[in-house]
Amino acid sequence: MMVAILLLTDTFRGDTTVSRWRDPMWLAWLAVPFYWIHQFEEYSLPVIGFDYSIQEMICQKIGFPPYPDCPIPLAFYPVVNIALMWFGAPLAAYLFRRNVLIGLSFWGLLFANGLVHSAGGVAAGAYNTGLWSAALLFVPFSLWVIYVCAIRGPYSGKVVGVAYAAGALTHVLLFVGYGLFKAGVIGTAGLLVYAAVIGFTPIILAAIASRFFTPELLRPVRRRSSAAAA
Repeated sequence: MMVAILLLTDTFRGDTTVSRWRDPMWLAWLAVPFYWIHQFEEYSLPVIGFDYSIQEMICQKIGFPPYPDCPIPLAFYPVVNIALMWFGAPLAAYLFRRNVLIGLSFWGLLFANGLVHSAGGVAAGAYNTGLWSAALLFVPFSLWVIYVCAIRGPYSGKVVGVAYAAGALTHVLLFVGYGLFKAGVIGTAGLLVYAAVIGFTPIILAAIASRFFTPELLRPVRRRSSAAAA
């Protein structure tokens, strides 16, 4: 439904004088359903009979035994994914109207996630859970957003770069949480709280970084059409 609303209406448009694919605010919102598609790929495969499990893959990568002996609580996965992409990402896209750096921050998360999945697939020479959406959606469209917003768009490359860095750092911090849990620094309850906080970390990091930019660089810009410019 979200994809249909994005493609068939102007509900999430910031500038209707250009194509929606060149509208930075619309692209900020596009990150939300893209990650929903990714979540569907990651978690639906065992349900439809394919022997791929994101939970088992994570336990293996961290050095834990498979379930039911893996100590990572299964509740962790819905908490972190719902916090990130059902609350954090829509909030960031909504805030694009006030702060471009915050609005684009989740694209940094998608870009980092896409690179990790793609590199893992190439290194292993095999499919990993979530690879198709990461390689076909996350990586190319993350580059397109950079092109539209910074290379051919109205926004500072530094602003867009820092926005992406906030999302990428969030991806790193997610794995830091696994490390803290494995080291015994945080327990099961602490890991679940950590997961909930991670959902809003791109916004938090982007808000902190925003203090180092003038407000003018962070405000959305409505580009004039070629006819108006003439």
